[in-house]
Amino acid sequence: MSSVSLPRTRFSRIYDPGIQAIMYAFLLVATPFILLRYYLVQAISYLSDTSFTLFGLHLKIVPAVAALVLIFLLLAIRQKITRLTVLAFILVFTLDTLAQQVTDYYFGHSFYDLQQNWHYIAYGIYSFMVYRALEYRKMPLHRIMLITYLSAVGFSTFDELFQMFMSSRVFDICDIGKDVWGVKMGMIIVYFSGKHSQSFFKDWKRIRHKSIRQYFKHPFTLLLMLLSMSFIFLSVGSLLTEAVYAPVVVLITVAVFAAVFAIWHCSQFKAGKIALLSILSLCIILQSISYLKYRNDNIVYNSYGMTVYKGIPVPFFDMLIFSDGTFRLVDKKHFFNQRDRDFLLKQNSDIIVIGSGSDGLGGRGFSDPQNLFMFNKWSEKATQVIIQKTPNAADIFNRLKSEKKNVIFVIHNTC
Repeated sequence: MSSVSLPRTRFSRIYDPGIQAIMYAFLLVATPFILLRYYLVQAISYLSDTSFTLFGLHLKIVPAVAALVLIFLLLAIRQKITRLTVLAFILVFTLDTLAQQVTDYYFGHSFYDLQQNWHYIAYGIYSFMVYRALEYRKMPLHRIMLITYLSAVGFSTFDELFQMFMSSRVFDICDIGKDVWGVKMGMIIVYFSGKHSQSFFKDWKRIRHKSIRQYFKHPFTLLLMLLSMSFIFLSVGSLLTEAVYAPVVVLITVAVFAAVFAIWHCSQFKAGKIALLSILSLCIILQSISYLKYRNDNIVYNSYGMTVYKGIPVPFFDMLIFSDGTFRLVDKKHFFNQRDRDFLLKQNSDIIVIGSGSDGLGGRGFSDPQNLFMFNKWSEKATQVIIQKTPNAADIFNRLKSEKKNVIFVIHNTC
């Protein structure tokens, strides 16, 4: 039987993978505004907290539905599942977990929260759409990766910039980091389990090259480079989310990535290995000596842009010291909203000390008085909040710790 070609219609172009990728890109940018227009953000948040009871088990609806969808997909594609497919999903789960440990620390999102995972899901699908459109045109893998990555950065940046002109919305550079991280997660699934998986992993052990240009033409090496840059951007962006810090985030990301890449590239040469090992050993020795000397102290030094805690220097970034003595870097904030205040109160400390910066421009949002008591509904008792300029707050924190008080310290490390 001879084949019969269907007549070309004005709607046939809609099935072109390139057109579909463009349509999805426009939907990607429009969706946040659609959600806001119809108040769907609140509905999604409510859905994430909704639960039901089944056979005596109390289950959240979102992870339950996600598990059912995953089981259905596994059954549907069971014939095509390979070791690389399994590895891809394990890596994506790991990257998702890592990102959630880094971003939105004050939010206290659950792992399955739809708002938390929206960026990863949406831009992961974008990776697939662009790959499908460009692979259809026989474009090399490394070029597809670069176009996917750069276009995602462009769309996400436009999205955040446009939100600056909307009420109740703000520019959040961390959201750009999440979108880019979602693109990398999508790339891993597509390239690990697609038809080009064998060529993608061809000569995968050569992660270092003699020529800089080769790094951009070798798909596996390019994936590692973009993944490392994305993680640096995500980490720094989650600590400097306000629009005013956007140039600083870009500068720090480029500088750190350049340093990492230089170490990566130079480590293949004998002289480079010796130099790197010498510098690394010296840094470890000096930091170890400093920590051993001051490990029983608290804030050793504080000035504009620098805090030394137990001999560990923390430049520029804000930090939170917990009551057990551990610490982590946190989002640089001038104003604490209700969600932030609740997070700090949930730490169940008797005293919250807030360093408002060298000039006292941070630490706002609690109350005008510098010393106050707040009823803590989680501990069901009063919690004292002390807000002082960071040098004074550091002295107060040191004194309270010497008195064995249950205290946490939020340090605004600059203005």
